[in-house]
Amino acid sequence: MGIELTQEVSGRLASDHYGWLTTVAKSGQPVPRLIWFYFDGADLTVYSMPKAAKVAHILQRPHVSLNLDSDGNGGGIIVVGGTADVAATDVDCREDEPYWAKYRDDAAEFGLTEAMASYSTRLKITPTRVWTTPTG
Repeated sequence: MGIELTQEVSGRLASDHYGWLTTVAKSGQPVPRLIWFYFDGADLTVYSMPKAAKVAHILQRPHVSLNLDSDGNGGGIIVVGGTADVAATDVDCREDEPYWAKYRDDAAEFGLTEAMASYSTRLKITPTRVWTTPTG
């Protein structure tokens, strides 16, 4: 079950290009990873390499958080808690039109266009809670 998000949170999820996805390892240790993500207005889509630790973590412990950057002064921090699952395997993230429209230029800039084919596991995150700090 998702939650209703404020306009500020929805806007940042739609516009920010990077976030820190934190999963939980078998040891109980939180493990943050820098990710690209797409927000469709309700859920977040993330692509991963199939054997990445975050995929194994999510299969065993689906509670995650996504942390967005601050405004540089400690304000504007957004943390989205939610549940994640493996939505699809053996897919090409470049064929996900909304996701690829957001990241095509970034992938080209960093020389990753072809390498993105290896990100073939689609993760879906359903937000269940949000924490924010005021913008300054």
